[in-house]
Parts: sequence; C-alpha cells; structure tokens
Amino acid sequence: MSRSLRTSLSGHFHGLGGLSNRLAYKGYRAIIGTCTALGLSRLLLNQPFSAEERPDLVSNFKLLHPAETIDLNTVGRHYTCDPFLRSCQDIVEGRLSRAAIFTCEINSAKFSPKNGLVFDARWHNVVESVLDYKRYYTFRRTFRPRRITSRSGIFSSVQHPWHYNNWHWTVDSLPQLRSLEVHMQGRPLTLLMSSEIGPVHRSSLEAILPENFTLEYVDPNEWFELETFVLPSYISARASACFPPDYFDFIRRRTHLSLGTPKLDLATGRYFISRGRAKHRRLINEDETAALLARFGFAKIFMEDYTFAEQVALLRNAEAIVSPHGAGLGAIIYGENLKVCVLYPEARPAGYFYTLALGAGHQHFCTNANVTEHDDFTVDLAALRRVLTNEMRLSPVA
Repeated sequence: MSRSLRTSLSGHFHGLGGLSNRLAYKGYRAIIGTCTALGLSRLLLNQPFSAEERPDLVSNFKLLHPAETIDLNTVGRHYTCDPFLRSCQDIVEGRLSRAAIFTCEINSAKFSPKNGLVFDARWHNVVESVLDYKRYYTFRRTFRPRRITSRSGIFSSVQHPWHYNNWHWTVDSLPQLRSLEVHMQGRPLTLLMSSEIGPVHRSSLEAILPENFTLEYVDPNEWFELETFVLPSYISARASACFPPDYFDFIRRRTHLSLGTPKLDLATGRYFISRGRAKHRRLINEDETAALLARFGFAKIFMEDYTFAEQVALLRNAEAIVSPHGAGLGAIIYGENLKVCVLYPEARPAGYFYTLALGAGHQHFCTNANVTEHDDFTVDLAALRRVLTNEMRLSPVA
C-alpha cells in the first residue's frame, strides 16, 4: 500500500466515530471507485501533499524558522515546581515542540475562501492550508467545483475553517500576516478573505495589514484559480500559541499604533470574562464566582459586548484577567504584563493559554475542575481565593 493511500485511509478513519461515519466513508470510497471506473476521475480531487515534505512540488520555498523544541523551564522555575506544567497534557517536562515555519508559492493555485483550502494546478491539496492531514480529511470533499474564476497576480489568504472562533482567528490567522510580510519584502500582494468574517475579525485584520497588501473580501462560495498563491504555514501546531517573539510584537505593536490605543501610567483594570452566554463550558456557580471576584475589584464583562478597539483598550490597561477556558482569552495578546488566571474545566488541560500568556509577557495562574474540556463546570471557590491572594498577590478592595 502506498504512503499516500495509507495517509488517506488513516486520515479518513481518524475521528470517525459511530456507524454513520463508517457508512459515510464507505459511500465516499464507492463514489471514487465508480467515477474512476467510468473514466470520470478528472472530476475528483487528487491526493493531498505536504509542502514541507515535498518542497519540489512548490516554488520559492522559504524557511523562516526551523522546527525546534521550546524549553519553558526558567532559571529557578523548573517544571517540577510548576503545578500547571506538571499536569499539562501536551507540554512534557516543560518542553514543547514547534514545527517549522515557512512560506512557499503555488502557481495556478485553486483557492476556496470558504475554508481556506488551497490546491495546486493538478488539484492536489496542500495540507498546510488547513494545518495537517487530519484536518483536511474532516472536509471529506470529493469533487472539484463546477465553476472557477481565474485571476492574475500574486495572492494569499489567512482564511481558515475556524475563522469564526476568536481564539483560532487570533493564534492561527493573524500571525500568518507576519510570515507573509517577510516573504513579500515590500512587494504588492492581494489578500483574499471571505466576506463572512465578522466585524471584530475584520477590524483586527485591518489594523495590522502591511501597507503593501491589498485586502479584498470575496464571496465565500466562489472558487478562484490564481496565478500565484503565497502559502504561509501555521505558526504553531494546533493553536498552541507558541510564536517567535517577532510575531507577538508584530500583532501587538501594530494594533496599538493603528488604533491609537491609550496607555495609562498604571494599569489597574481587573476583569472577569464571562461565558454565561455560551452554549458550553459555562460556570455552574458563576454568580458565586463573580461575587468572590467582585470583592477583589473584578468587573464582570462579556467580550462580545465590545468593539475590537474597546477590547484592545480594556486589555492594554488591565492589571488582571480571570476567565474560564474560552476563545475570549485570545485577546490577552493585546495586554501588557497581565496576571491571567484561567479557570480550567479539566484536571489536565492543554497548554495553549499558558504559552500565549508567557509569550506575551504575562503571568499565568489557574484553577482546575475535573470534567471534560467542553463540559459546564463548578469553580472551586476556596482554590480561586488562594490563587488570588497567595499567587497573584491581589488584595480585596475596600
């Protein structure tokens, strides 16, 4: 069995739970077999490939940062002394792997602004356009589009399937603009984005757009054949938010300059970000949690009530943030020297809020429940009080 076929089969079977998914996969294979037997394979998408593994299939491949192991152990602060690092599910002994960061060009590229899928001239998907094989196969797309619009010039996009999620937008999409800026070296580039993206995402994108880039919002259901597409790799695997320092600086500095965000001499804001309007991962005892935090000067807020500029201003002039695990925590990238306390639903959480906090120059604190990542949960109020007083060194307000 060929490597590509093994990859295809494992990708399709990965995560397909239950009979309905197995039947769907059998149907998918039946369609492919039938089309091939009838000589209609030209209607089908071809096997995906990795630009990093096969740079010979793309052009102008540029390695911006090699793959490396990030050591989060600090002098006098070994992972064995950090309760979070000891329990974190994806940071082993205080070390985290980061894949290579690169850009490349695809000629006669096919592009879908709906989900960011990029194909080469022969309709082979470049898996880095959606991160990896696993995510590509979640689409289970079989046929090529019936219509496609051809355009000449140099194009790119930071559109991804999870653009509607604030966290993925902040840590997957926005950092790629830095890679594109480095790749283009002042040359003009047209950035194609789906017209579906919301006002907060548009504002955050437009705030950091390099001057040599032209931004164009297009119909998400229209396919494009582009003369040249510049593909930026994901900056950190699976939204781990482990960026090189210049990526943090690119996003934060440009945003503050573009918006003219005021900076107070002393940041004193304390905010409790609520998920009370969300469909999952809500606090069962939110009223009691908010009451405890109010005694320490925390104001309860809903991030969706604020414009992007207002969110940035809140975070830039904040001293401390407390929030359940949620997408709103992506906004801490705009803060400075924050004390961030994450209320985790699980006993062994993932490390992405931790790495974003550390990379942005913040301090990370936490409490833990013992349910799954997506469950509603109860905050241990005694543990939260200990974190506020003993670890964050905050005092109740008069």
